Parts: sequence; C-alpha cells; structure tokens
Amino acid sequence: MDADPEAAFLALDVGNSAVKGGLFVGDELARIFHVEVNLSEPSSEAAGDAWIRALRPHLADADVAGIGLASVVPEAIPVAEQAVRTITGADVVTVDTDMPLPFKMAYDTPQTLGADRLAAAAAAWVRHSGDASERRSVIAVDAGTAVTYDVVDAGGTYRGGAIAAGPVLMQRALRSGTAQLPTVPLVFPDRVIGRSTRDAMQSGIMWGFVDSVRGMLDRLASTLDDSPVVLLTGGWSPLLADHLDGVDDIVPHLVLDGVRILVQGNRETRPS
Repeated sequence: MDADPEAAFLALDVGNSAVKGGLFVGDELARIFHVEVNLSEPSSEAAGDAWIRALRPHLADADVAGIGLASVVPEAIPVAEQAVRTITGADVVTVDTDMPLPFKMAYDTPQTLGADRLAAAAAAWVRHSGDASERRSVIAVDAGTAVTYDVVDAGGTYRGGAIAAGPVLMQRALRSGTAQLPTVPLVFPDRVIGRSTRDAMQSGIMWGFVDSVRGMLDRLASTLDDSPVVLLTGGWSPLLADHLDGVDDIVPHLVLDGVRILVQGNRETRPS
C-alpha cells in the first residue's frame, strides 16, 4: 500500500506462530502485514532479535504514534513490546480485560479470555451493532486454526461464546490419532458421500466444519432476544460465507480493528 501519513496507530495480533499487524490512520486501515515469528523460546534474546528483523521492514518508514498489542502467547508479550518500541519509539498498550471496555462483562473467568476474542467482540459491537436506538446483538466468528464465537447482546453485555476446532486441527487430529488415515488437502470433494478414504475425510472435515458453524450460530442465536448481526473473520471466513445463510458481513481484520478500538478508546460506546 502507499506510504502512511503521519501519526499512524499500530495494532498487532500475536498468534502462536505468526503476527498480524495493521497501521491505522484515524479509524481507517492503511497498511496490513503478516510475519512468521518463531515462538519456541518467546522470551529469549534471540527471539527479540528475530522479532525486530521480522517487523522492521514493515515499520521502518512509518511514523507510529501509538501501539496496541493483543497476544494469545503471554510469554511473547514482553519481547514483542520491546521489539516494537525499539523500532518505532512509541508506547505499547497490551489488550486485557482490565482496560475500559465498550460493553459490560459477564464472562465468569475474564482473566482467561483470549485477547484476540476480546478484540473481535469489541470491534463487532462498536462498529456493527447499529445506532443506540436500534442496537442488535452481535456474534463474531473468527474462523482460523480454531473457531471462536463471541456474543454481545443488544443490551451491551459480553455474554461469552464457544471455541471449536477448525479444519486444520480436525485434519491433524485424524492424522495423528489414527493408524491408517492420510493427510488430505482441505478442499471439498466432488460428492458428499466419499467413494475413497481421501474423499470421505475431505467430506467429513469440510462439510463437518460448515455444518458445525451453522449449527453453533443457530444455537447461539436461539439464546438471544433479537436477531443478531453475524460477522465472520479469519482465514476460513470466505469459504463459510459461501455456504452459510444469515451472514451479515465478512470483516477480514476484525481483531486488528478491535485492538485499535480498545486501546484508543471509544467513550461514546462505554456503559455508564
């Protein structure tokens, strides 16, 4: 993308093996990037050097005024913070449930809630729930290696959600947990009824994935008092959207937007 104007905000989503980053100018995403980082020893000095080498090409020409970081790898947070400070000189705020939130929290164990789930729920609620007089519940589905579902009801309360395996985890489980099943490409077979072991596995994994998401969305929606806004994000979201009814939007960078919203704050949406 084009070079960024001054005073960009950097949002980082740190996963188990990769880092997604986005530079925002105002509330618009001006640049995105994705880097692989070895997190086998996330707090080592070598890891810090690796972070700097991986991130510097994406940030060297950016004037970063603030940074928000969401991580599902707690041990990686200090080294990630130090790396982006070294590159940009900007302050870093780490996303957690102790910060001001745009909704009320009804999760029984907020300290265990993943920062990526919190960010996705925040962005879904702030950007997609509607005007105050016409607010609807939202369900954010992040379909990646795992599939997470996060629910904020129309009254502005985070209710929780669900966590399930995505196609990659299902593929790995079948391969590692059985003696004779092969690794198969994650694509739909020509027929639902597989006529070979390969086709049968593909049908079970891929159609099972679609139908599990459809069923979970129906089950979650049945607990709400209104018809929720359903948002998809994550690498499998385009495939899901092709096979599901009732999806309102695909938001590719929902978690990054949520990091920005949580760190920069949005006073209009905070409960009194």
